[in-house]
Amino acid sequence: MAQSLTVPDTRPSLASSAKDAPGGRARLAFAGGLVLAPVALGLWALAVWVGASVSGWGYVAGLLLLSAGLLSRSRRWLGRAGLALLLLVGSTRLVLARGTHLDTLHLPAGGHRWVNRLVDERDGTLLAAHVLLLTRRLPRSDTREFVRALEAAFERMGAEEGLVATPAIATYLGLQSPESFDALVVSPEGQEKTDTAVVFLHGFAGNFAVYCWQMAQAVRSISALTVCPSVGPAGDWWAPQGARTLEATYAWLAARGIRRVYLGGLSNGAVGATLLVHRVAPAGLELLGLILVAGAETAAAAPGVPTLMVQGRTDTMMPTASMRAFSRRLGGGATYVETEGGHFAFLDHAEECRSAISTWLLQRERAARPPLQPQGATPRRRDAR
Repeated sequence: MAQSLTVPDTRPSLASSAKDAPGGRARLAFAGGLVLAPVALGLWALAVWVGASVSGWGYVAGLLLLSAGLLSRSRRWLGRAGLALLLLVGSTRLVLARGTHLDTLHLPAGGHRWVNRLVDERDGTLLAAHVLLLTRRLPRSDTREFVRALEAAFERMGAEEGLVATPAIATYLGLQSPESFDALVVSPEGQEKTDTAVVFLHGFAGNFAVYCWQMAQAVRSISALTVCPSVGPAGDWWAPQGARTLEATYAWLAARGIRRVYLGGLSNGAVGATLLVHRVAPAGLELLGLILVAGAETAAAAPGVPTLMVQGRTDTMMPTASMRAFSRRLGGGATYVETEGGHFAFLDHAEECRSAISTWLLQRERAARPPLQPQGATPRRRDAR
């Protein structure tokens, strides 16, 4: 008589699978916590070091809570609280980081890149400044007051503008191109329409709202628009993409009704402005002058327009002696202003630089637009001296 053989069923039962699933999820959560916790602690240490913004501390606290919840089975609510805090901080910045007069626009199409609103520019900029000083990538002679001046500039901007977006995020994500770039735009106070703009080219490390806002404080004196377009982190405006980005900026301004423009730049941006003043014709715009802060291409041909140079006396990164020589070569077409400080005098001695730029712009505007004499008034005679 044949015997039947039975083969044991080795497949896991549904019941055992159901029992194992929570354990697998717990192990996965614990592993995630092991990865996230050192990152969160590292960011906490950096936040203490640089004195993070409110949103920066919010992100750090959220990550710490999330990692604690992942590591503890009995306190999973900590993870949920951390995730909720991260979402709250991010959504708050997405809604509120719009500035009062300063806006970060996505050109040439218009609109905004929402990613630029997620992080406070202050946190990343101060961290980079501390790292550059610690690693001695910046000359000590140029940076004695740099960090304090940077902190003070962010405080001034924050008090006036509130939360703002920064093109630095898109820059370091590699999103800037002549066909699609961010520009910081600062509107004049109390005036909806203007036909004049100052285009200010950023320097090495990228386009930062704090520098553009600082320039806009000087531009206020002539009630003009301040526009700061973006290229890559190197600030290489002399490269083909720099020229094309400036062309696109000019075209965008002309489409907005701007008819008169000043071109300026900071550090590498000033080098670029010295070169691009010859290479890029502002189609439909009248170029009124050049503003060079902490830099110039000293081998370039004379700009052919009135030029202001603002230079720190002890600048070693763009040597002051070379800037003086370039100014002398330009002769009567140049106004040269030397302040205390080094390469970062634009922030270290912000009021001196603001006053120099503001005064020069007012002089240029008065020369270009002399006040009208009332009908029937007799012109005043100048004393012959």
